[in-house]
Amino acid sequence: MAHYLVAVLLLVLAVAILLGSTGRFVFELATGHIHNFAQGALDYLSDILFGVIVLELLSTIITYITARKLESTIKDFLVVGLISCVRKILLTGAQSSIVKPSTTEFVQESIGTLITIGGICLMVGALVFLDRRQKAEDSEPSLPAHE
Repeated sequence: MAHYLVAVLLLVLAVAILLGSTGRFVFELATGHIHNFAQGALDYLSDILFGVIVLELLSTIITYITARKLESTIKDFLVVGLISCVRKILLTGAQSSIVKPSTTEFVQESIGTLITIGGICLMVGALVFLDRRQKAEDSEPSLPAHE
């Protein structure tokens, strides 16, 4: 029962994030309160990607409720991590284009981005491994039941 409650709460949170951020962005755009359009659009993109991450967490819980298989749940968590890493890379790159950081800040951001890309490669490798493992298990013939 707790899983269902968490699923409903995550759905409410995702809808609130998406509607709230869209409403705020449209309001600021319509009233002219956006002083820097690029920064406002970047903040909106960040909110949308955060909403997608929450929806992926919801998908993970639904997968667990229906399949009760650890590998399927781990794959969904890896997808959440992958989206989160891509969000970080996109936002860091866009932010550095807008703000024009100093040399040391740029080097630190670049190192962080490279580490994130390495993490993405590891996650993609783990997803491929889990997918192949699951396909191999699914293709194994089942043994006949003894009567």
